[in-house]
Amino acid sequence: MFQNKKFIYFALASISILFLVILWFRPTKDKNQKDFEELTNAPISSLNGSLPDLPLDYEDSKLSSFTVEEISRIMVEKYGKYIDRPSVQIALLEELMKELPKLYPNDWVKVLHQILGYAFPDKALEIFRMSESLYAYNKFREANMSKLGLMSDQARKEMMWKERYRLFGEKADEIWAMEKKMNNVTDALKRIEESPVGSVDAKLNSYEKVLKEQFGKDLPRILENKRQQLTDGFVVSVQKDLKVLSYSARKSALREIRETMGMDAAALARWDALEEERERGWQNQKKYSEMRTKLLGKKSSLSPEDERSLDSLRKELFGEEAEIIKNEEASGYFRATEERVYGLN
Repeated sequence: MFQNKKFIYFALASISILFLVILWFRPTKDKNQKDFEELTNAPISSLNGSLPDLPLDYEDSKLSSFTVEEISRIMVEKYGKYIDRPSVQIALLEELMKELPKLYPNDWVKVLHQILGYAFPDKALEIFRMSESLYAYNKFREANMSKLGLMSDQARKEMMWKERYRLFGEKADEIWAMEKKMNNVTDALKRIEESPVGSVDAKLNSYEKVLKEQFGKDLPRILENKRQQLTDGFVVSVQKDLKVLSYSARKSALREIRETMGMDAAALARWDALEEERERGWQNQKKYSEMRTKLLGKKSSLSPEDERSLDSLRKELFGEEAEIIKNEEASGYFRATEERVYGLN
């Protein structure tokens, strides 16, 4: 019986020690989180007088070149017109929260609070609270990076959106509205890619409709910023359709795609010339590869005479690149094994 009591006392003592160790080593809030909490209820920073004027070339300089007051003025210039939009507030915060820790490593949260007060006194508290949520969101992503990387796309999206809604509420839909729209475009491209071989024109019309549905009147602006990305996405999705076309028909189809995506006449002419250059390159590569295969036959290596024949053919087909190609092959790399992506290489 005495032995049983001794065992119980020992077990209780061990549990108590373990509990204290857990308390001691459990994650605690970092300094930045404490600063956020402290400043959330602090008075908004006010500025005596107006914000300073900026030099005409201020956009060419780094934020480290400016005072806190000047940085505040820069933020007004860049984001002030649409500062009521949550997506714009996030863009503002992402810029400041990227740069300020480099400039003020020990108290950047306090400087952020000060800048928001100077730049947007009427909305400073709202935006500062959003910055606290953004900091928490970034910490969440860092802590779960490995876990998220192992998830399926759907599971990862669900987890990310759950955390976004928890931290930002309904504003999350507006903050990440562009991401949602781009995801819808990506889904449409996947459907096009998985569809049977068919008319490039019909698929292009379908794609254009999706873009208009997603971006509406903002489509010209979106194309201005993402034209190549959106064009390349479609070109990749119709590879099997382009592959069955003759060179002439494929070139016309690629021109139609680029024209539909808003490229001007000069750009279309440059792309036409590039397509001709690429076609010559691939045809020369095919001709060279066929000759090399023929010379090699069933042999394990080429004879000196075969090598001279290939040297001559390389110079004829590839000009200045001939020596580069020869060195590539000597190292075991053969360009003929590359996959052709029509319209991209």
